[in-house]
Amino acid sequence: MTRITLTGDQYILFLLFLRLGIMASIAGVLVTSNYFKRLIFTQTRTRREDWWFALIFGALITAGTAVRLMVGYEGVDISMPGVFLIGLLCGTGPGAMAALLVSVPAVLAGEWLTPVYLLACSGLGGAIGLKPERREEIWGFTPFFYRGLSRSWKIFKGEKRFDAIAMVFFAVLALDVSRTVIAGYVGKRILFAFTPDHYWMNLLVWFSTLACVGIPLKIWNNTRVEMLLEEQRAAAVQAKFDALRRQINPHFFFNTLNAATSCIWSEPDKTRWILVKLAGILRKLLHGTEDFVPLSSELDFIDDYLSLEQARFGPERIRVEKEIDPRALDVPVPSMLLQPLVENAVRHGISSRVDGGTIHVEAESDGEKLLIVVRDDGEGFAGEVGQGIGLKNVRERLSVAYGKQQSLTIESVPGEGTEIRIELPVERGSYVE
Repeated sequence: MTRITLTGDQYILFLLFLRLGIMASIAGVLVTSNYFKRLIFTQTRTRREDWWFALIFGALITAGTAVRLMVGYEGVDISMPGVFLIGLLCGTGPGAMAALLVSVPAVLAGEWLTPVYLLACSGLGGAIGLKPERREEIWGFTPFFYRGLSRSWKIFKGEKRFDAIAMVFFAVLALDVSRTVIAGYVGKRILFAFTPDHYWMNLLVWFSTLACVGIPLKIWNNTRVEMLLEEQRAAAVQAKFDALRRQINPHFFFNTLNAATSCIWSEPDKTRWILVKLAGILRKLLHGTEDFVPLSSELDFIDDYLSLEQARFGPERIRVEKEIDPRALDVPVPSMLLQPLVENAVRHGISSRVDGGTIHVEAESDGEKLLIVVRDDGEGFAGEVGQGIGLKNVRERLSVAYGKQQSLTIESVPGEGTEIRIELPVERGSYVE
């Protein structure tokens, strides 16, 4: 077996790489937890969540310090950059708590200067992150800190101020240099620090500490940006969904009002009934905030809609049949899903026929899929189907809500009628564009 002997500086260099790997591993593991994401990425994090983050991250740092003291692996000690990060992101109070927690193993081992030093680290980090305008800038600090310094210099020349990136750089550098100097005077037994054989090696030690601060910020910021993009995407989808949901043919309202006007003197009771029904439909359209409603609610809505159309054309010209599976009534569907389909059946299928026709609505569910069928025996049509505004609206809303988990098919025969079939999953999952 070949033995490899390392010099003191070579060993420290190995420990520095080990320390970077440990910091990256801890940051990467933490960011996989949804609970941790809520703690660190919420836009309105409470003080309680700050304390929880400090406790969780501080416990991991404490474990590294304990391992260093018990086993002698100095590369697992990330106390200084870890405590500084807690103060930077959570404030001086949680940072001080973490500093005292991390100091416990060191004090028990005789490193009595550790709590004073770590309290200074958390306090300086907390002072930098105290102002709200700096909190967004902090996320710009990365392991490649030299890239951010050029931007900091431009800000300093233009605005005559130090941005958060420059503050973090000089604060971490000052803290680590001071640790090296203090440990050189009082001894490593009182305050832990790397002690290279050559002075130039100290530069690598200090730069590795800067990288230990930048690595978690970079990893967490990448996830933070992804979450912000997802929130913006969800907001855009929601806005599009709301706009599509509120689209309804204005001719329906005008025609209904004309029907009410035509019988206002001869049939005042009928006029009153029409206006009450119309007001109910308008109220649902204007004040409805739910994106998904039970199918039973949609069926009630189209009952109101068809009752108004029957008032216009006469109940003998618009006949309605329904076959509804009781298991389908509670399945959530996009609100205002059926109305455009039924409106198309009335306007393009039945209204032009002297003897009218029948609209047939079916719904059934097997527990996994929901099948909805809207059929009429009206005029039908030939050629390409589904190009009307109403059907385009329905297709877009189904695509937004379910992606490729849904299907909408149309079959129409001239002179015989049209059938629209919609198939949806009972439980909505993550869709694929």
